[in-house]
Amino acid sequence: MRLSLCPFLAAVLLSVLAVPAHAQNTATTSAQPGGRPAAQRVIEATIADRPSAIYAFEKHSLRSADGKRHYRIEIAIPKATAPTAGFPVLYMLDGNAAMDTLTQTDLAQLSASPLAPVLVAIGYEVATRNDVVSRAYDYTPPVGSNGQPDPQPVVRGRVGGGADIFMQLIQEQIKPLVRKRAAIDPKREYLWGHSYGGLFALHVLFTQPDAFARYIAGDPSAWWNDGALMSEWKAFDARRADGKRVAILVGTKPREPGRGHAPTAAATLQAAAPAQMNTPAAAFADMRESVQAIAHGLRAAGSNATYETFPESNHGDMLRVSLTRALQIAGQP
Repeated sequence: MRLSLCPFLAAVLLSVLAVPAHAQNTATTSAQPGGRPAAQRVIEATIADRPSAIYAFEKHSLRSADGKRHYRIEIAIPKATAPTAGFPVLYMLDGNAAMDTLTQTDLAQLSASPLAPVLVAIGYEVATRNDVVSRAYDYTPPVGSNGQPDPQPVVRGRVGGGADIFMQLIQEQIKPLVRKRAAIDPKREYLWGHSYGGLFALHVLFTQPDAFARYIAGDPSAWWNDGALMSEWKAFDARRADGKRVAILVGTKPREPGRGHAPTAAATLQAAAPAQMNTPAAAFADMRESVQAIAHGLRAAGSNATYETFPESNHGDMLRVSLTRALQIAGQP
């Protein structure tokens, strides 16, 4: 299914053509010339380092309870007067990459929104766009087998399973920090994530649905750990997300050779799918169809859930595309 782009999204997507070359490259490619992954590219200056008449920027540092992960929290606060109920706020995972992707045009578009949001980039204290080891732990859910928890599942050579610990840090340290720095409407706290970040967003929705009012998941890595997310979806009572705004955005342009994820067996996906879907096993051979089933199930249970595909965008492109959509959603009443 391909939905038409709203004027806001179309305008901001077109603005990508006008940003500096380095910003386009980091936003739309999974690897830099010479084979260097975009995640490892060193960030130079971002919009937080340039004067802005629209937003005030500040940076804070936090660390995990075990001292193994160090976070850079960048907060962008509108210079406009706060609404009576407070500003909406968009929490952005992969904060380093998000700040490296945002442009002055994005800020201008937000200032024209009905409700310009506070932006909170949750990143890591590294010089690059991502800390791939830390995010692999923070953004992936705890799992288990045969009734026993696996506290440190290893997928693609990286330890995962720390999503609940990371969410605790967001609830107990990051949200209070943001509320001290700006007038926030607690009923308008939104979460965006791409790839593993999209996986995290849906995990939070399925385990703590009231943690955020709106969820935007770009190309969620539902394949992780043999489709563990689909097991969470099966166990989730979708009525708990009644009234929530959930946007699932998927790039369908084929990945480059050698970069595709091993598909999860159709039988496994069928077993993980909610019984009420009654979808043939073959329909679940593609993980994209699995997350589409999540959107359909949420909508049937009362959520304002949407599923959009972007045939012109691959997985790397979807960071920019889904972030653009997240900005648009965050500025809506």
